[in-house]
Amino acid sequence: MRAPSRRRTTPSAPGLIAGPADGPDVGCLVRALTGSIEGMTGHPAPPPRPTPPTAPAPSPAVAAEGAVITPPRERLLVLDVVRGLALCGILVANVGPILGVIVPWEGAAPPLTTVLEQLLVQQRFFPIFSLLFGVGFGMLWASASRRAARPRMVLLRRLLALGLLGALHQLLQSGEALLPYAIVGTLVLLPLTVLPERARTVVAGIGGAALTVVGASYGGLMLVPGMFLLGFTAASLDLPRRFERSARPGLVLAAVATAVAVPAVLLQLRNPATAGFDAVSAVAGLASGMALVGVVAALLHTPLRPVLAAVLAPLGRMALTNYVTATLVIVGVGLAFSVPPQLVRGDAALVLDETGMAAIWGACALLLVLQVLVSRAWLARTAQGPLERLWRFATWHGEPLRVAGQ
Repeated sequence: MRAPSRRRTTPSAPGLIAGPADGPDVGCLVRALTGSIEGMTGHPAPPPRPTPPTAPAPSPAVAAEGAVITPPRERLLVLDVVRGLALCGILVANVGPILGVIVPWEGAAPPLTTVLEQLLVQQRFFPIFSLLFGVGFGMLWASASRRAARPRMVLLRRLLALGLLGALHQLLQSGEALLPYAIVGTLVLLPLTVLPERARTVVAGIGGAALTVVGASYGGLMLVPGMFLLGFTAASLDLPRRFERSARPGLVLAAVATAVAVPAVLLQLRNPATAGFDAVSAVAGLASGMALVGVVAALLHTPLRPVLAAVLAPLGRMALTNYVTATLVIVGVGLAFSVPPQLVRGDAALVLDETGMAAIWGACALLLVLQVLVSRAWLARTAQGPLERLWRFATWHGEPLRVAGQ
């Protein structure tokens, strides 16, 4: 926040500079002196020289040598909405592995719930989350470079804090993403910041594209390095702001990604037995996820914008809190029904039919509704969720700033 400006005043003797209630009318005094000069010289007195405007004095917090005030950048709604959407899909994808749910096949045909999960959920939202992490890291690097005396230490502390939280989260969910994100971010994104700005963007773009092509053959965690780098590149080129300002980038992304997703999904349908475990499924998931990002970004420029902002943006702004608390709720509800998490049971599976799996998805929908309501209520009182605030504290606490007022 910019510090309020104060006008510089020159120290003066008492009575020479006074407010209207503290002394004589200065205007009357000037008019009297002007009349005296005209009477003595016979010529009109020269008009009073205008007082030059006084520049506002910087506040003490920003008066340090080399300090520059820069206005804070506004939040981009498109990032919060897309992040909230990704959180919804990740919850549906994670609930089965957390509880160790298996829906048996009937003969050679997979259950309908399995088909829907593979076509609509699996490998669709994890790439979105990974891309957004790279975007956020790139934006934080730009902010830390302006503000912090040691910007790389800011990023390192942020990754270490995320890794610690992820290590604790692993105790409840072995397939969670926080710890892998912290490790990949430290090994891939942090060294990238050593390069000059132009080279950094080029290396991130080319390297991200190459690693994404390779990772698309495997899916899952193999996509993370490439998506991180592509997200960092997008932040460096300020692409999220373009998506915020115009529907055209979203429409272009949706069109290109759909052109890849449609044939990949059709191929995925031809081999239901291997769906979710082959390269075709990974490509279909990645392309479908990017198409979804483009569609949602374009919809933000329609009358649906207030609805998306009201429902998905609160989830996205508190994504870390909602991601971790969803695991706690799932594990707690499972224990209440005598179903410990898969990590505790080992190889023992929770066998359900399609109706049972649909009921679990319905419970996920209720949980998301609850998280939306809680997030809206929380954000009405403060700007960040509890875990987001702690993460920010761990990132910036004790860091000497070279740019004040933010």
